[in-house]
Amino acid sequence: MTIATLLAGVLVAGLLLPYSLGLGLASNKITGALAATNENVLDGVIPERSAIYDNTGTNLITYVYDQNRQIVPSAKISQTLKSAIVAIEDKRFFIHKGVDWRGTVRALLSNASGGQQGGSTLTQQYVKNYLFLVQAKTDAEKAAAIAVTPGRKLREAKLALTLEQKETKDDILTGYLNLVAFLPNVYGAEATAEALFGVHASDLTLAEAAMMAGMVNNPNKYNPTDQSSYQDSIDRRNVVLTLMTQQGYITTAQMQAAKSDDLRAELSKRKSISTGCVPRSDAVSDSRFTNGYYCQYALDYLATAGISASAIADGGYKIVTNLDKTATTNAKTAVNKTVSPTTYKNIANVMAVVQPNSNRKVLALVANRPYGLDTTKGQTVQKLTTTFAPLGAGSTFKIFTAAAALKAGLGINSKVDNPVQYASTIAPAHAFHNNTDNAETFPTRLSITDALATSPNTAFVELEDKLTLPVVVNMAVALGMKGYNLPAGQVDTLFTGSTNTYAQELVTQKVASFTLGVTPVSPLELANVGASLADNGEWCPPNPINIVTDRNGGVVTVKAPATCTQAVSPDIANALARAMGEDIDGSKGTANQSAKAAGWNLTPGTAAGKTGTTGDYKSSAFLGFTPKYSAANLTWDYTPKPKPICMNPPKAATDPLALTAAGTCTVAQAKSSEGNTTATITGMTGGSVPATTWFQAMLGIQKADPTYDQANPTLFPPASGYSVDGDPKTVVPNVVGELSTQAAADLQAKGFVADLQIETQSQSVAVNHVTRQSPAGLENALPGSTVTVYYSAGPTTSGG
Repeated sequence: MTIATLLAGVLVAGLLLPYSLGLGLASNKITGALAATNENVLDGVIPERSAIYDNTGTNLITYVYDQNRQIVPSAKISQTLKSAIVAIEDKRFFIHKGVDWRGTVRALLSNASGGQQGGSTLTQQYVKNYLFLVQAKTDAEKAAAIAVTPGRKLREAKLALTLEQKETKDDILTGYLNLVAFLPNVYGAEATAEALFGVHASDLTLAEAAMMAGMVNNPNKYNPTDQSSYQDSIDRRNVVLTLMTQQGYITTAQMQAAKSDDLRAELSKRKSISTGCVPRSDAVSDSRFTNGYYCQYALDYLATAGISASAIADGGYKIVTNLDKTATTNAKTAVNKTVSPTTYKNIANVMAVVQPNSNRKVLALVANRPYGLDTTKGQTVQKLTTTFAPLGAGSTFKIFTAAAALKAGLGINSKVDNPVQYASTIAPAHAFHNNTDNAETFPTRLSITDALATSPNTAFVELEDKLTLPVVVNMAVALGMKGYNLPAGQVDTLFTGSTNTYAQELVTQKVASFTLGVTPVSPLELANVGASLADNGEWCPPNPINIVTDRNGGVVTVKAPATCTQAVSPDIANALARAMGEDIDGSKGTANQSAKAAGWNLTPGTAAGKTGTTGDYKSSAFLGFTPKYSAANLTWDYTPKPKPICMNPPKAATDPLALTAAGTCTVAQAKSSEGNTTATITGMTGGSVPATTWFQAMLGIQKADPTYDQANPTLFPPASGYSVDGDPKTVVPNVVGELSTQAAADLQAKGFVADLQIETQSQSVAVNHVTRQSPAGLENALPGSTVTVYYSAGPTTSGG
């Protein structure tokens, strides 16, 4: 080898003399290039595409690659393709030792006289492609790898001779067919066979193999998928077939039969998939229009687990996600049906589905907006399902206040105050009121269960005040709103520059309306809140990944972002689930009408839910969960300047909710139905579009679940313990009839604060004795809260 290389160097240097700076200088350059050549340079890892699948491991979502290549062993590349490539590129391949000296000298003589000949063997071509596609990382390195210089040619020759001594001819040929570009941006036989004909490289016909072999010379010129290049590719294919016949690989009859196939039918079966989660702009049908949200979430998740996007792009991983095709199909059908993506291009209707167990599988992430770049078709690449929807989830956040109240000792049967109007102690300038058609019908005190079902605002703002805002915010974070631990500016740009987390900023800014769901919210995080409650109060990180294996089939450890934590006790979780069931199966529930319209099983314990609507009707939400599934639906105007979303009375079966033509309206129109049951236009509430979407999707998901029994569905465990009727420490003593001073002392002994008020109503109770109290005796109140005690000023007398 050494003698051959040196001889080649001298010979080539002599041939180059007419157009070099002289024999000595040329020889010095060549000698230097050869001396600098590292024979181990071909031992690197060839970039290979990664594949992302749904939870079956067989349904492909997408490939991710810098170079679209799938490496396969020799046995999985057709012998016909091997023969075709040898026939057209290097007929002496099985004779030479890596360098065909006759061809090299002939090419150099031609080039020296102004011609253009390659003269490279397949082994040399393999080396050249390897140096360019694998070793070279920078633009300068890539340019050097293909520079037309004698030094580069001889370096290739030296490496080719070395490679031939280390590997068999079949190994080299297989390596070549796995490495080189056949099409623009498509490398290797397997990916090309799939991209061109929708088949494996092992299944290529003679006509297909000959076409592919002819393409490596110039992938752009001989690209049969480009109509302007189609005939060139056919002509080149026929040249390959002729050479195969002349070299004895095929018969004349086989050649003629293959030449008669124009391959149009075969080309129509091609399966070309662009890299990443975004569909091609010219795609008509692509699962990524639906699955792109999940795909991007999976990649983001893996990046946080230490598998970067660049590593995935060339690592050859097989990524099996937890995406459930059935759940995704049902969810996607539901979000599209309730908010048409073609009619309402400014409205996002989003759904996230999570499985309530310690593995916390994310089953579906969908939106009515197709995932893509064509905004004229309503497409978007905003991460609608996983990042923060800016307009809030409305009253679904009352769950956090209720959970905090139960943790403080109240029960779902405990009553709370519900004033017609209430000004928060931390933000007294704004008075809260209850948005309902019949505000006067709300009782002044009602149970937490009834409060969750009917959703009065003032009850929860006052309860939040008594618990304190930090306690309620921390409960939200514990149950699943983990994004609120991020820097405040990452959640809401209003707080860009703040050094606080978003949770801290909420407290600093005294956001008394937090319990009314005015803050940005991630649909996935909200769905996981329901999963935490359905899973005995344990929060676990949502998980999109089933298993990841490397190019050799070895399992790759994917580190979860956090460990599971007990957010609330099982008693509290079960009690809340039962109380939230009233929103669905109770006649007063804000989601009850949608549940009945969908044909939902209204047996108590089958499901729990909470609707939510923001103040100006620009967004609404529904969080619902069963013992087996949890899902959150959010609907909002996702344009830069969002407007309220309105509905008309039902007009057609094809559009049962009948959003207005634009889907949006003015604030005045949206609020026109408040207190007016005859209004012809109403603001969209959580009990309408989001709840309807949830029931439609969940009915399909459950029906497809072989373990689900429609007649006898699994129920939540019954509520038990103090979470039902309250901890004894929260029971207010009955002090009616006592002296006011004694009453105050008795209340203080139980941990309450007495607010003594003179009774102004006419009565006959002895002076200074208690006439009534609020809360009433034996009702529950938070420890440390105030009990108003009314005492008598003495019997009232009348003159005659």
